[in-house]
Amino acid sequence: MKKETFEWVQSWCDYADKNDKPRVLLVGDSITRGYQGIVRELLKDVAYVDYLSTSYAVDNKLYSQLVEGMAKNSDYALIHFNHGLHGFHMSPRTYKSKIKNLLLRIRGKSKLVLAETTVVYKEGNKRLHTGWKKRVNERNEILGELATELDAELNRLYSVSERIAKNDRHNDGTHYAPKGCEILADAVAECVKSLLK
Repeated sequence: MKKETFEWVQSWCDYADKNDKPRVLLVGDSITRGYQGIVRELLKDVAYVDYLSTSYAVDNKLYSQLVEGMAKNSDYALIHFNHGLHGFHMSPRTYKSKIKNLLLRIRGKSKLVLAETTVVYKEGNKRLHTGWKKRVNERNEILGELATELDAELNRLYSVSERIAKNDRHNDGTHYAPKGCEILADAVAECVKSLLK
């Protein structure tokens, strides 16, 4: 287990006291944090949308405690899991093992959606980040395997993120400007809506 220079946690629950609509949990990192508000707005007539986003990696004990605690705190119809851009140090085997064990503990009766990790460019968005390209490919392959093993849906956000224009990304090569967040949010909301029907 390795920690990053700065670690953070953010969460929000909409109308936590109400149960007249299905409740959805978005679990992720800063990419989820970027699109969650738009997803909430897009689904406001369909579901209550909560989210938990954090920089802690999936091999950190606190990460498991946070996600498991949040997932078991409400009766979620669907959990959308999108957390692949932290914990660069983890081997594919460790990444798969940690995620699979966590998902088995939190799923309950919830439908599961595993969202692919988004593309990472070098600063300036001109070239792919070589190190992260390998990690992202490994992790997305693992998510595909887990989707089959756990009978979960796979949300192919990688290909969505590839199509986002340079002007709709932040210069850091990882994060998204408002329009980019909108594009990702549309893909997430459509996936959730189709599974809640």
